[in-house]
Amino acid sequence: MNKLTEARDAYLRALELDRTNADLWYNLAIVYIEMKEPSEALKNFNHALELNPRHKLALFNSALLMQESGEPKFWPEANRRFLTYVDEEPEDANGYFNLGMLAMDANENAAAEQWMRKAISLQAGFRSALFNLALLYSQSKREMDALPVLDELLRHHPEHVKGLILKGDILMNHKKDTRGAKVCFERILRMDPTNVQGKHNLCVVYFEERDLPRAERCLEETLALAPNEEYVRRHLSIVRNKMAAMSAAGQPLTSSEGAATSTKKEKAKRGKEGAEEVAEGGEEGRGADAVGSGAGDEKNVRKSSAESVRGVGVDQSESLDSSQSDKRTKATCLLCSMNRSEDYPKSDIFLESHVAVQAAKLQYFIISYVCATYRDNDMWSQNMSATTN
Repeated sequence: MNKLTEARDAYLRALELDRTNADLWYNLAIVYIEMKEPSEALKNFNHALELNPRHKLALFNSALLMQESGEPKFWPEANRRFLTYVDEEPEDANGYFNLGMLAMDANENAAAEQWMRKAISLQAGFRSALFNLALLYSQSKREMDALPVLDELLRHHPEHVKGLILKGDILMNHKKDTRGAKVCFERILRMDPTNVQGKHNLCVVYFEERDLPRAERCLEETLALAPNEEYVRRHLSIVRNKMAAMSAAGQPLTSSEGAATSTKKEKAKRGKEGAEEVAEGGEEGRGADAVGSGAGDEKNVRKSSAESVRGVGVDQSESLDSSQSDKRTKATCLLCSMNRSEDYPKSDIFLESHVAVQAAKLQYFIISYVCATYRDNDMWSQNMSATTN
């Protein structure tokens, strides 16, 4: 905080000498962002824009600040500023992406699709745009349109967990493809054996395969990973009650398909699926080298502007306001638990320059009997500052 205070005081002293320098007002706004004072930041962005209405960095970051405030009253002005920004920077995919996110917030699906498509056309493998476009289709009951978008996402980013979750949801609930859904969830667990969502959804696959003993064991393991998740405990109780009722009625606890899959043919099938997954993973990985490593692509560092932007090597920056309203979506399920997950990565601050924030909101489903709906923020920074003359 001392460095931030020193930076703020330095810019205030500089403004006493020159109050007509838009870059000074812009940089002071960035300091207030890092100090978590969004109202002061917006005031200073506005001062910069009063002096230079086409100040690209002030346009973009003030619009982003208004967008992420969670206040719908700010969204029309945020939209206007993003439109002005893309007029100045027509090749920057980030501007179109954020226009798409504003349209999603306003439930303007046709416009959201148009802006997301534009962003993807400018930046192949744009992770957040691809995922949110797929989610838009899913929310609009266009699940079959979402699948090829998810396939493209996973070709560029084969370890994208939320994409795998959403693809598994669509395969399970809309294509009735439990085998394909299982591939998605097993891939998640190979990357992260402690992933509760992937583990739980795999338990749902076992339930759908009518292999209740295996579903029970799976839910027990999931509960051990997340003992405080009430929905896991509740669904384990449902499975056990179902097993007790079936046993009392003299019914088998596994279907012929489920039992064959999990017992006699399990090893052979596991080997076959492993070979298929390797082949699929190779196909999905073809685009990875072309776009670079996963998280690094999301930085989307913009070209230097007329204000002589320069980077400082900071990886990620923190969002200013977590009051973004949830987008709630309905899915068919027995028991739905509504949750919200937002991650705000931290960043360092340097006196020489300051970080402008860019956020990409990611949302996803969890399938079937739990189908908790999440809205998540996946962020990256644009490492930039305006250099005063």
